[in-house]
Amino acid sequence: MRALRLAELRELLQGAEFAAWWAELSRAAAAVEEARRRQEDLRSQAELMELRSELAQRSAMDAFSRAGEAEDAAATAGADAQALENRALGLVARYEGQRFRTSDVWVRLGGAERAMEERRDGLAAAQREAAGARGEGKTRVAAAEAALRATERAHEALRDEYQADDAERGRLWREVEETWSRSFERSLLASERLDASGHERRDSERLFKEADERRVRAKQLRAEAEAAARDHADTERRRAELLERAAERFGCLAGDTFLYWRHPDEQRTAFAVSLHRDSDGHNVAVEPLVVYAVGRERGVALLEPAREGLVGKVEEGDLRFEEWFLGPRKGVRPPGGSPPGAGGGAP
Repeated sequence: MRALRLAELRELLQGAEFAAWWAELSRAAAAVEEARRRQEDLRSQAELMELRSELAQRSAMDAFSRAGEAEDAAATAGADAQALENRALGLVARYEGQRFRTSDVWVRLGGAERAMEERRDGLAAAQREAAGARGEGKTRVAAAEAALRATERAHEALRDEYQADDAERGRLWREVEETWSRSFERSLLASERLDASGHERRDSERLFKEADERRVRAKQLRAEAEAAARDHADTERRRAELLERAAERFGCLAGDTFLYWRHPDEQRTAFAVSLHRDSDGHNVAVEPLVVYAVGRERGVALLEPAREGLVGKVEEGDLRFEEWFLGPRKGVRPPGGSPPGAGGGAP
């Protein structure tokens, strides 16, 4: 690390050789930053695509599960509908048998009504004949009355039987209609759930395909991110080479963000030339190619703008730095006094 005076250093920084090197370093630094950002962006995209692939995979599995559940529900509803349909057919058979029995009783009831009318007509005729006769005429009337009462009892029994059979027939038919209605409802639900299963299965297939596509895209982004990482490493090497070249060509110590030259009159002090801009990372705002004075103990942790009379100024800057950090705590130099720990003699 060469020792240069401030004027010599400023003359070097304004020279054509340093300007050319600085332009090349600026391009390299811009390439490093661009490669870094591209690498980070590609990694973020790859991670996001992997996450989206996983989410699509989970959604596809959920849709596939829902499709199976809908198919099971459709099968259950279809089985219920078929069972109700079979029961309805059995009820129809019972209804038909009951209808035949009711029709038979209806025919017999009609015959009983006709017989009862005939018995009434016979009784009326017997009564007319018995009006002018004795003994035998009364016997025929009594026989006609007995026959009419027997016919009426038979008619009443058939009527009761018909009413009971007809009520059973009506009940069976209502049960048939109710069973058919329930079977129809279950069939509709089975059809709807089967249709829903188809939709879920198609969604599942689409999501599985999306998950595969996103997985492939994530791999591509990972490969691009690795290529960007290699580019970033190459640009970092290029920048490092330029810094090494600066050390050889300009006799400086090259750091990542500063170039250093020793002060010719003070071994504990150096000049630091900033290679970057930083508004809040140091005790002062840092601008590129500005010359700062730094001490041995704190280095760039305490920057002072370089100027003539550097040695005294740097020491004063060190004291101000201590006061700024120590504040009102014990050991702060009192106004106009000596530094903390200093006596009346030489340090």
